[in-house]
Amino acid sequence: MEAIVRQESGWILSQQLASGAVITAYPGQPKIVPYFGHLALYGLAAWGFSLSRVRAYLDWYLAHLERPDRYGVTGTVYDYYLDERGAEVPAYTYDSSDSYAATFLTLVRLYYGNSGDRAWLENHRQDLELVAGAMLATLQKDNLTLARSDWRVKYLMDNCEVYRGLKDYAWLLAEAGNAGEAERYEALAGKVREAMEAKMRVNGGYCPAIYRAGLRRRPNWKKWYPDALAQLFPIITGVLTPREEAARRLYANFLRNYPHWYRQTQPENFITTLVAYAATLMEDRWRVLQYVEGLEENIIARGHPWPYHAAEAGILLLALKTYLAGDAKE
Repeated sequence: MEAIVRQESGWILSQQLASGAVITAYPGQPKIVPYFGHLALYGLAAWGFSLSRVRAYLDWYLAHLERPDRYGVTGTVYDYYLDERGAEVPAYTYDSSDSYAATFLTLVRLYYGNSGDRAWLENHRQDLELVAGAMLATLQKDNLTLARSDWRVKYLMDNCEVYRGLKDYAWLLAEAGNAGEAERYEALAGKVREAMEAKMRVNGGYCPAIYRAGLRRRPNWKKWYPDALAQLFPIITGVLTPREEAARRLYANFLRNYPHWYRQTQPENFITTLVAYAATLMEDRWRVLQYVEGLEENIIARGHPWPYHAAEAGILLLALKTYLAGDAKE
């Protein structure tokens, strides 16, 4: 597995532009999607690899903060395209304001946790506060966030990432000596978690989304996205700890519906590495090993064909770090 870690780390870096941005290799025109950039660099930051390159991306993101954006929100970053000359052209939109900001703050925590770069943290304190504001710009009275100000849906995945982002930003504030603000963000994280448990928990899982007027949709386990995949996000983001009975029931329900997920490593039936990361957290080591072996043969050895992209590699590195940490305990 160490060889895969080295190879995929190098491949992620090969997707980074001189500006610091990370490309997601969509079919056709290359695209910069900050959310996927964050996930791609999670792996490098967690392993402590190429931290100067991670910092270059952090600098790129903060240099592209909108003040405000087309939706009236300050502290967001648009998606970008590369034109025929290789110039970065804003798309003037993004998939979500809450998740982009939240996952950026999680990436900053991973970077700082392995670099101890206090100077960077202090130099960008005001910018980070803007990002935190963007994360909470769509926070509603029920303590759940909308994906975007013009897309009034509260997604389980987004709110799980907001919970994690709030916790990580609270940790960063405490590291910077701002105990009062750290407590405030920690309390906000607790409220988001409580809201998810109260508003989104249903028998056997969570509703993947709450729509206008509070309409809740029960999870359709046969529908992969967002319904089934979303069920793993409370585990992935720490809303549920792996040893909690609720987490074990949730993962058991997932396996009941997708018992052979670990076999889906061909480009035509590829299942995201997020599942492998969740499985690693749940100590489902045999399935993880089978998945990684298939991934190495069918994806990595074949030059990383679509739909595998840099974010998949980043989450794979997180999964492998957790897996190897388990080896060390045995």
